[in-house]
Amino acid sequence: MKSDFKTKAVGKSDIGRKRTTNQDSFLVDNEIKLFAVADGMGGHSGGEVASALAIKTLEKFFEENKKRKEPAAQLLRHCVELCNKTIYDNSQANPKLLGMGTTLTACVLDGKWLHIAQVGDSRCYIFRDPELFQITEDHSQVYEMLKAGLINEASMHTFHKNVITRSVGYEESVQVDICSRLILPGDRYLICSDGLTGMVSNEQIAQILHNFDLEQACQNLVDLANSQGGEDNISVILFETK
Repeated sequence: MKSDFKTKAVGKSDIGRKRTTNQDSFLVDNEIKLFAVADGMGGHSGGEVASALAIKTLEKFFEENKKRKEPAAQLLRHCVELCNKTIYDNSQANPKLLGMGTTLTACVLDGKWLHIAQVGDSRCYIFRDPELFQITEDHSQVYEMLKAGLINEASMHTFHKNVITRSVGYEESVQVDICSRLILPGDRYLICSDGLTGMVSNEQIAQILHNFDLEQACQNLVDLANSQGGEDNISVILFETK
């Protein structure tokens, strides 16, 4: 993969205030321009194993295929499908890992384009100062009900937001959303698990991204999620283009 832009990226993952383990994994590869967050699910160690397998598979795949001429978006889809197979096969081989899976939000830069793969309810946002926009759509029960008009935003808080309708590795096959966006100089992107977005509002995120450099903004987002409850693991990746 080659990018027409210089990029800078930072990432951080935190256990939060309520969990005993961190089932999130993340990837920041500035050479390939590959960034991802995975939020694992599954009893015992299943979530940790699933998210780690997704990130390891993603990194290895793009390292081995970075010189292929196949479109980056297509490579990304194939890679997530491989992540799904790897996690599913591992769960079938080990009864203790049955039912494990993970969200996966992965971004790769290629030329003037950012390609994004989405499964689950981790998210990717773009910040074009002063506005913050959510690029990905959640694959969650509450989000599906909202899109169908069965509930409104005011009543969303009464439903369990962590019931996801798609994950990587839980089933033998996976449906992957792929989208591509034209990059502009000065863009900032946020990839995060729901441990951030469940605790911190879009307005608070935008304010932090407006006022701080990448490193401090990343730390401030994690700190704010913890100070406002820290009910889940918190993973944050920020990258900007110049």
